[in-house]
Formats: sequence, structure tokens, C-alpha cells
Amino acid sequence: MMFFHKLAVVTIGLLTSVSSAHPGTASQIDRINHLIEQNPQSQALMIKRASLYIQKRDMEKAQQDLGHAASLGDPVETAFDMGKLQSKNDEFKLAIASFQRYLNRYPGHALSFLYSAKAARAIGELDLAMDNFNAYFRHSRNPHPGEYLAAAGILLKKWPQDSSPALQFLDGAMQRLGSIPQLQRYATELELKRRNYSGAIARWRTVETALSSSPQWKLDAARIYILAGDQGQAMELLKQVKIQLQGLKPTPARIENAFKLRELELVINPAL
Repeated sequence: MMFFHKLAVVTIGLLTSVSSAHPGTASQIDRINHLIEQNPQSQALMIKRASLYIQKRDMEKAQQDLGHAASLGDPVETAFDMGKLQSKNDEFKLAIASFQRYLNRYPGHALSFLYSAKAARAIGELDLAMDNFNAYFRHSRNPHPGEYLAAAGILLKKWPQDSSPALQFLDGAMQRLGSIPQLQRYATELELKRRNYSGAIARWRTVETALSSSPQWKLDAARIYILAGDQGQAMELLKQVKIQLQGLKPTPARIENAFKLRELELVINPAL
């Protein structure tokens, strides 16, 4: 295959250090510092700077700012960011209490439910975590699919031998958001885990229109058909992938797909 003889060199620079500030955090702090100099009694500005320090993982300064902010007005106004700080410090029970104080004041604050759910999950309080995730979904105008995946993961922890609750939950999420490939992929893997191959195929076909132009979709579909015992359909998909890859410029992802293609071909016919 010509594809295997092409070379591609890709250099990607990523800032992955957990101690690094988010892009723009330093300049935002500089601007907030200037505003605080002009408005030293502003609780809102002090809370905002504390939030930026939390992003920067400068916990000591965040703690100082939140303590100062609590003295400038109603301490409850600091509770949400205090909860975030406590979560970062692995003080999850304290964080849950802080988020609850904030929710007592602002009962529809979606992010308080979300962060509380994650804190509860971290200490194994699965029922509390699920309650908070569900509240987050009710109050959030635009929930991220990844949060639904996190909640589905909790259901799998609660019922490790039965993926039905997680699948029902994901189906409910997709009724709200549409057939999101990220969610449907996870649901497909759950169907495979319980050996419901026809269900896995049906689910993966629902995102065919959105993803079938990608070699990855065809490779995943071929893998499912192999598990289902339909080698003919799998081989047809692999032939399509081979033709498609030969016409594309090699990238790391496509080179990886080419190796996956070869692996699946050998599963079907070890003599190739």
C-alpha cells in the first residue's frame, strides 16, 4: 500500500503543565489589580481575582482574596469560589458544603450543582453525585456532552453488571441534544460490552451521516461487524477505508488508521 511508504512529520507544541495559568490569566489579573486599586472595597472584584488565582493554581493567594472578600460583604457571595478552591485542594466534603451554601442563596446556579456533583463523585458519594448531575442538567441551558458521559460513568459504577441504566440515561441525553457522536460512541461500546451486537450496529449507524466520510467511522463499524460475525460487511468497509487512505495526505491520525486497517484485515484473514 502506497500509504505505508509515505512519511509525515508533525510537530505539535502543547502547554500541558498543570501549574501553568490558563491563556490570558496573567493579563486578566493585571487588569483586575488595577481595578482593585481604584475600588479597594469591591467584593466582586476580589472574588473575580480569587477565581483567576484558582485557574492559575495559586491557592494561597486565592484563599487570601476569598477571606478578604468575605469581610467586604456577605460571605455567602464567596461560597461558590470557595467550593472550587476546596475541590482543588481535595477538600471535597467542605466543597460540597460551600456549594450548598451558595445554592441556598441561588437555587438555580447550574455550575454549583455541577461542581458539587464532581466533588461527591470524588469521595464515592454516588447517589449525591447523581442527584447533583441531574439538577445541573435541569438548570443548565447548554450542558456539555462530556458531563452526560461523566454521569453515565457514575451509573456504571452503581450498577457495574448492568449497563441498562447508563444506556437509558444516554438515550435521554440524546433526546435533548440530538444524536451526538461522542455520546453514541460511548453507548455503542456499552452495547458491545453486553454483546448486543445488533444494538451496537444500530447505534453506530445513527451517526453514519455525520461521520461516514471519516475513515475512523468505517474502521469502528468494521470492528463491530467482525464482532457480530458479519465478516463480509466488515471487509467491504475496510476496502473503502483502504481506497480512502490512499487518496489522503498522511498525518499521524491517518497513519494510525492505516495500522488499524491492517490489524482488522488480519483478524478476518490471517493469511493476508
